[in-house]
Amino acid sequence: MNDTTVGRRNFLKAAGASAATLGATRGLAMPPTGSADAFSKTGFETGAGTPPESAADAKYPKLSIITPYSPAKLRFAAEAGYEGVVIASDKTFDPDKLTDSEIDQILATARDVGIRIMSIECMWGYNHIAHDPNERKEARAKFVRALELSHRLGCKFTGTFTGGDQGASVDDQVKELAEVINEQYLPVCEKLDMRFGPENYPCPENFATVPAVWEKLFALVPNKRFGLEFDPSHFVRQFIDPIEVAWEFSDRIHGVHLKDTEITQPVLQKVGIHGQGWWRYRIPGQGLIDWPKFFTVLLQVGFNGGMAVEHEDDFWDVRGANDQADFPQARKDGFILAHRFVSLYMPGRSR
Repeated sequence: MNDTTVGRRNFLKAAGASAATLGATRGLAMPPTGSADAFSKTGFETGAGTPPESAADAKYPKLSIITPYSPAKLRFAAEAGYEGVVIASDKTFDPDKLTDSEIDQILATARDVGIRIMSIECMWGYNHIAHDPNERKEARAKFVRALELSHRLGCKFTGTFTGGDQGASVDDQVKELAEVINEQYLPVCEKLDMRFGPENYPCPENFATVPAVWEKLFALVPNKRFGLEFDPSHFVRQFIDPIEVAWEFSDRIHGVHLKDTEITQPVLQKVGIHGQGWWRYRIPGQGLIDWPKFFTVLLQVGFNGGMAVEHEDDFWDVRGANDQADFPQARKDGFILAHRFVSLYMPGRSR
């Protein structure tokens, strides 16, 4: 990736251009709002969380955003031209706390604004192989309930982490995780017609995030209902080619995070890979990922699941914005720009 990292002169030029763009684009105009009336009331308004789609639309990925739940955020996603939302499981959107009436209201909100609930994210608090047996037992039971909630919301996929036990070897963690997947999670997925898989975010609570470990895990879990929530940005900062990995594991990619990574070569040169500040996450198109090649992989293998913009770009954000009932304009601008860029590679769409 040395030929694509940002050199000192180009980095300074890019920074100046980005700053100028920031000043010029506050309050970016929305794309035309899609009409909720376009969705048939048959099926979608009678219980399913996903509106019906044409045969042409069914062929292609569904462009979405990842967000905590709120009616205002779902409405913004629809107005900005997105087809769906991926909702993060948190203290308020919890499979153990949501009542039947609250779930019905969430579905009603999605119907009213004309947005699909593509999946839910069950990352923090779901350590499937925690060292403590009580924590492990509770996490596994809660994840089963999360799969059931996803099904009720009309989703076909649930994202998660693999969990982690830092006191165990990689092989032992692989074996432990494969066992719970095969014995507890896959029977539920078969019954509900669901798929699930981990995002590849490197952290202690998510041990299986690189190809060498995936090979071991998939060898023990041949059922392809278990796959990946593929995020190319995390490979860039590890100097792993995300395009090559996507080709290798294309039949296991069930969900996608759309996020870019920028590497600041002058800082990297000073601090090395174990230092700080030499990389940062960006909205798609403002980092180093070769998006045409990435989309080529997904389209050629027939991927038609959710592709969700994961907005972690401080350049297009304000502190604490994700926790507010509605996004501030700065964060909306980031989602709008991401939609404009990614739509270049999304066939079969008129907006």
